Amino acid sequence: MKEKILKIIALLLLFLAPLFLMSYDDTKDFETAKNLDIFYSLFTNVENSYVDEIAPGDLMSRTIDEMLKSLDPYTNFIPESDVEKYTVMTKGEYGGIGASVVMRDGLLMIMDIRKNSPAEKAGLLLGDIISEVDGHSIQNEDFENSMNLLQGEVGSVLKLGILRNKQHLSFSIERENIKISSVPYYGMVSHDVGYVKLNEFTQNCSLDVLKAVAQLKEKEGAKALILDLRDNPGGLLVEAVKIVNIFVPAGERVVYTRGNNKTENNKFSTIAEAYDSEIPLVVLVNEHSASASEIVSGSLQDFDRAVIVGRQTFGKGLVQTRKELAHNCLLKITTAKYYIPSGRCIQKLDYTHRDKSGNPTVTPDSLQKTFYTKNHRQVKNAGGIVPDVFVGETKNNPLLQKLTADFVLFDYINRNYSVQDTARISPKTYSYTQVDFEKFLSFLREQSYTYKSESEQFLDSFVSHTKKEQLHLDSQIQTLQKQIDAQQNQMFEESKVLIQKELASYIIRTLYAEAGQTEYLIRDDEFVTEGLKYLSDKALYNKILKP
Repeated sequence: MKEKILKIIALLLLFLAPLFLMSYDDTKDFETAKNLDIFYSLFTNVENSYVDEIAPGDLMSRTIDEMLKSLDPYTNFIPESDVEKYTVMTKGEYGGIGASVVMRDGLLMIMDIRKNSPAEKAGLLLGDIISEVDGHSIQNEDFENSMNLLQGEVGSVLKLGILRNKQHLSFSIERENIKISSVPYYGMVSHDVGYVKLNEFTQNCSLDVLKAVAQLKEKEGAKALILDLRDNPGGLLVEAVKIVNIFVPAGERVVYTRGNNKTENNKFSTIAEAYDSEIPLVVLVNEHSASASEIVSGSLQDFDRAVIVGRQTFGKGLVQTRKELAHNCLLKITTAKYYIPSGRCIQKLDYTHRDKSGNPTVTPDSLQKTFYTKNHRQVKNAGGIVPDVFVGETKNNPLLQKLTADFVLFDYINRNYSVQDTARISPKTYSYTQVDFEKFLSFLREQSYTYKSESEQFLDSFVSHTKKEQLHLDSQIQTLQKQIDAQQNQMFEESKVLIQKELASYIIRTLYAEAGQTEYLIRDDEFVTEGLKYLSDKALYNKILKP
């Protein structure tokens, strides 16, 4: 019992320590100390008197999580067991085997294998099912827990039990330092326009972007550039500033932060000479572009340095700081809001002022403030980055989503395509033909695959209820079922183009990894096409930036 209480006291000291440095004359300090005292007495009474045995560590962990949940989704307690995973997110590297996995039927399935990775060298294949890790079954184990088992110290040995075509196989694989590429692809999208895809703002990603830009300009002859930040969730603030510095001269303030604690008030400016401050530039964004992506796109917009093309960004203008805690734990805490050159903060949701249901509020358009870019163009705050040129929404296709979720596309390609197909398939020229599509439909028939839409699932539930209630609606139900079947069969023909493109994308990724897949997809990408329109017409480009 003493040992447990000592653990509790150690955790409480985590929160009490700052108070020892303060004066208790202040009402806020007194209230903090008072409530911590109440919490301590409550916690010890629950731990000592509750009817069942309680694990103090688990109870405290849940308490911390609930407390932080009331602030915002970005303020998180990171226990020692998750510190390595957090480091992966910021540094872009980890000790692992170089295989991406998904959960399938309660086990992990290998979906992607990096070139020259430990997984490839050991002989693992796409579609392999991981049933055991270091001798322990992971059947129905939590996905995050299973993922954590695959990562570890560089040089340590991972033992995997694999199911492959109903055979049980064993592999011993030495973990290596896996570097996650921040720039999976760059290349030319026309005779004089270069393209760079940036996935995340990890450590030194600015150097990767600079190398790509230099290669495109100096060796490929690019006279204009497209920087793709779509689906980029952000990352390191300093890397965002360095990327802006590639295109903006030294001495320009890119972003500044303001927090409740004045020590969090900082400004970040470009410090080096720009690599190219004149080259025409388009930045692609969408609703999943957030944080550092919004710093780059927003500041380049404020400087009138680039035309922003796409859809309104996520709207994350909150800065997180890493705080070291006792026992090798970390606290990732929101300490400030960031503001881009025009002075606007692009944070969309207000987590401090919530509605009656406890949900964060959104500043209505009528209350958003107007700011101005370098060339006096109007821009708004509190809603993400609004692009200069909009690209329409992409409609979801229920059939394609179901085929993907059921791993039908993956299984078909994994069984019918291999590395040898690179001799006849290229990302630059490949297209999926009608003959290929007929082969895919034959595969569906062989597998007896039946697409069951949400409507049909609802009908099944309705039928079940009519039987329970002894309602006689058989003829009406049969008529409705026939109509649903007819329309669902028609959906395959109507969705043929989308399915063909998705199949081709899967095939290219299987053969050429993410770089090849990106090269294939941008061939017929409406965002890229729109960007090229402005980069190929100087008057149109200048009309946006110099009204």
